[in-house]
Amino acid sequence: MTKKDIVLRELYKLIKEIIDNKALDTPIADATLRAAATELEKLAIRLIEKDPEEVFTEIIDEYHEAVDAEALLSPGIATIIQDSKECIYLPVYKGNIGFDTHTHISQDTRFDLASITKLFTVLEALKLNQDGLFDINQMVDEYEASYFKKLHVTVADLLRFKYELQTKGRLDEANITSQQFFRRLFRPQIGPNTHIYSDIPFIIAKMLMANNEMKFFSDYLGELGLLSVGYDTNGTITGGYDHRVADPKARLLQDYSITPGHAGLFGTADDLIKVFDGLNNGFLTQESLDMLLSPGTTERYAPTYDKEGRQTGQKPIVRGMGVYIEHPDGLKVGEVIPGSSKQAFAITGYTGGYAGYDLQNGFASVILANPISIEATAAKVMVSRVPEGNKTLLDKNGVPFEEGTTIVSNYVEGKKNITVLSPDGFELEVKRPYTNLMNGVKMAQFYTLLKLRLTKRVAKALAKSDLMVEHIDDMYSGGKDFGRGR
Repeated sequence: MTKKDIVLRELYKLIKEIIDNKALDTPIADATLRAAATELEKLAIRLIEKDPEEVFTEIIDEYHEAVDAEALLSPGIATIIQDSKECIYLPVYKGNIGFDTHTHISQDTRFDLASITKLFTVLEALKLNQDGLFDINQMVDEYEASYFKKLHVTVADLLRFKYELQTKGRLDEANITSQQFFRRLFRPQIGPNTHIYSDIPFIIAKMLMANNEMKFFSDYLGELGLLSVGYDTNGTITGGYDHRVADPKARLLQDYSITPGHAGLFGTADDLIKVFDGLNNGFLTQESLDMLLSPGTTERYAPTYDKEGRQTGQKPIVRGMGVYIEHPDGLKVGEVIPGSSKQAFAITGYTGGYAGYDLQNGFASVILANPISIEATAAKVMVSRVPEGNKTLLDKNGVPFEEGTTIVSNYVEGKKNITVLSPDGFELEVKRPYTNLMNGVKMAQFYTLLKLRLTKRVAKALAKSDLMVEHIDDMYSGGKDFGRGR
């Protein structure tokens, strides 16, 4: 068998594998996998002409270019991609922890995880449910220590976003009194809209699990190896401001000695990869994983209503239990890469965080960016220009911005405001600019993982043949010990 034969065999096996694993038969999913197959076919030509080690290094360099593009949006970022099946681990850290600092982002930098905290609240609920310490299917109003006597719905359904919970005024309203705060918090009403992204269910769930808080932090996070995850702001942190959590509701809850379940955790990019490792190694049972990935309905769209109860349209349902799941409309409405498996999900945070996991395909992607710095008590402006050869930062139509395009990131009191200007100085329309600009990096992570997997499989196949007999594992693992995952 020639080298070309081996390369083509591994190429077709990998393409068949990802197609067989896909969850949805939809135009967007199929188009994404066709594009991935095209990228892999181009890579196969390089692998036929060059040694796998050389190609592997080239792929890493190309990935660094994609991360450099993401780094134009914020002072500093940490990214990690991992292939648990082929033991590939690639971390990249860029920039500083804030606008006015010279402290570089590193493996140990802790970020304000914002809504990624919701994932940890769900993991806690599912794990406690497994251990018989918390009944996730019990009605909220039936818990002995429940303050929420008007909520006759299960915790599981709340965490699936099955209901819209409305409060009589915002919890973080300016000058709110403690009496008003607790009255609003303890008396939420179920509204007419379903599958609404809301913080309230996770605040409620965390309060109901309060008696097991030490169990979660000492045992469960210890089991996952998440020694730097917590609500404290010790060490080098970024992503919040005035050295506290950025989310105002989380700040208020902490002021009242309530542990928030919707935001407030700090952690590293590697911590989010350790969650992926734990899920691959049995931290949750398959039954619990199925619950995590189950939405509150089998429908893909839900009606929306106005205040008078009249239907106004439809919105896509992209939520599992606190996480995004794949949707036929792809990244336009969700966060999961189209064409992923049935065991794929993602979670994002307002402060610039993203974690995407595909347990069946064995892929994990993490981005912890820093669009809200710890110095954001006044306006901060960062002006970046798109370099030559940009392939990652895309406009609303998915076309890469041309060289010289200017990105103006203006951060005032923790709020992101991104403007994109053409090389001629005209403002370009970018729908949901920060999210849209990040989507190109997410796709680059997905393609990079596929390319690295094919390259390593070709190298392993060649090593078993008479064509090459070199030890390759250390190069591809990024120095990480995969333990049971190997």
